Amino acid sequence: MQSKVVNMLVRFNQHSFMQAVRQTLVVLFPVTLIGALAQLVVKSCLDANGFFYNIFGIGSWLPLTWLKTLQFVFTSVTQIFFNLLGVLACFICAYNTARFYRRDAQMAGLTGVFALLLVAYRYGKNPQVALDFHMTLLSGKSLLFALLIGYGVGQLYRWKGPGELMVKKITWLDVRRQAFASLWPLLITTLLAMLVSLAINSGRFYHAYSHTYTALTSASQELRNVWLALLLSLVLAVMDWIGLGVPSSYNMPLNTPAYMANLNYALVHGSAWHVPYKFLGSTLYNSFANFGGDGLVLALVVAILLFPGNTSLHRVGRWTALPTLFNFDYSSLVGLPVILNPVFLLPFLFLPLINIGIAAGVTALGLIPATPYPVLLGTPGPLIGFVATNGNWATLIFTLALLLLDIVLYLPFVRLNFRVEDQLGRATLGGEDDA
Repeated sequence: MQSKVVNMLVRFNQHSFMQAVRQTLVVLFPVTLIGALAQLVVKSCLDANGFFYNIFGIGSWLPLTWLKTLQFVFTSVTQIFFNLLGVLACFICAYNTARFYRRDAQMAGLTGVFALLLVAYRYGKNPQVALDFHMTLLSGKSLLFALLIGYGVGQLYRWKGPGELMVKKITWLDVRRQAFASLWPLLITTLLAMLVSLAINSGRFYHAYSHTYTALTSASQELRNVWLALLLSLVLAVMDWIGLGVPSSYNMPLNTPAYMANLNYALVHGSAWHVPYKFLGSTLYNSFANFGGDGLVLALVVAILLFPGNTSLHRVGRWTALPTLFNFDYSSLVGLPVILNPVFLLPFLFLPLINIGIAAGVTALGLIPATPYPVLLGTPGPLIGFVATNGNWATLIFTLALLLLDIVLYLPFVRLNFRVEDQLGRATLGGEDDA
């Protein structure tokens, strides 16, 4: 039975779209890793609400000028690497798709970038003003969108574009003929991108698209009904898995009315045991389902590192362990990969729900208190519940037990993924015969 599942997953990953996606994510991994590390420094070390900022009292010994300068330097890395990630993804995906079919990969990649920029172009009141873009469409928040455009452009070059220059000595005439032969797919792509851009700018599509994830996140944080919170958390996890979400952390200061009511009660009474809203979606998720960000990715990384061997997945796990521990997990989602990987779909979606359900039950039984206290940015996932209860040791033990359970439940999927990776490693990359 398992062999059939492995063979099915291998065939799925050998589809030309999935080959292009996997290669694109591999190339993007170093970019996301550096971006995640820079984000860790900004949020944890240079922010007044940061974990290391407060532990080491950075604000008391680092001059304000240096602090602001470092904030600008590291923020620039995160802004460029993450807010333009879609542009890189589109180029690489178009390049890889065209290369599968021995077409002009370089021109396909450039065409993909122009297509994405045209689609994301924001119409203003004056057509002559400087360039302005819908930045969400260019960032990692729209990774699937960029991958689809890149793949579509690559397929267009497959049918209408010139082949690769296979001669050993390339002359200027060869390059010129190659450029002219790319005119038709570039023209077709431009016209299609203009039509899509017109539709985006003339309707409410972009506004709805760009605000859906934020609205769902806000709703799940405020919900006092744990079952609705679970449902919204599931929807957010699906969006993250397909590459349309913002892999982010609930580990942030909250200010919803229910959260503030819990916090005020705890501060007045000096206890978190009898707060008015024990089953608040934000605090349950943040404290017990946020080990390494969305999908309990920290548990996945640990499960991979526990698996015997020294493969590329182990190296990715080691490199991403530090930012993932502090809930900056985007490099893990891209590098392992988790995004669009069917092997990890079930645990990524449902393990957080299991954690929240168990935590709600244990809280209802009175074994642990609610978690109303604020938590510093970048607090390690396994410590969030402990800090949010103002140091309740039963909560810490329960949290570590949950993390151990998550690691154990991830292990079968990690074993399956290694089998799939092993077969894919022996396969030859290239376009499908029947595609």
